[in-house]
Amino acid sequence: MSATGLFHVRYIVSQPVLGAPVLTLDLLVDTPQKKVSGHASITQSVSPPLQFQANVWGHYSQAKLDPSAEHHIVLSLDGSPSSPNSQIAETFHLQGILDQDWQDGNASYRFFYQDAWHTVAHAIVTEAPAVHPEPRSGSKPYPHPIPLYAAALQQSRSSDNLAQMKSLAGQAEEQLKQHDNIEAALKQLHAEIARLEGRH
Repeated sequence: MSATGLFHVRYIVSQPVLGAPVLTLDLLVDTPQKKVSGHASITQSVSPPLQFQANVWGHYSQAKLDPSAEHHIVLSLDGSPSSPNSQIAETFHLQGILDQDWQDGNASYRFFYQDAWHTVAHAIVTEAPAVHPEPRSGSKPYPHPIPLYAAALQQSRSSDNLAQMKSLAGQAEEQLKQHDNIEAALKQLHAEIARLEGRH
């Protein structure tokens, strides 16, 4: 993926060990500003299950780590339950190296969960495929919008980048248009749940 401007990328970051934490990153990359923002979630199959969430932000640079190789992307992210401008302490840090096309690499990260810092070193970063639900027979597939997080909007507002602001504003407006559809579908889903529970 050689992209310029503003683009979305989704990663799975994990170690090849059974039961290791799995970090999912949904990131919006602003190539003119070399800034990154989005959302991080960490899960782990332990008892009780680990469920960590954070808004993330940071930057990247390009580095030539080997004279005979292409440039690499050096990614640095911080995160918290809020935004970079809030007074809430950061709960997430990541340092990673990706290949030039943003598809894979390695990263180490740490996160604050249940009153302690947890560190995951030398995890493998792989680009996650876009999730598209199977189309219903005889109908159009469900739309699958990429979720837009408040941190991306807040960072854009402080960037003075008019093109990025307009792009994000358009995405946010599209996402808000879906609100009524989601609300109506949720009511129908609750009604169906109640109907099925009534049969048992």
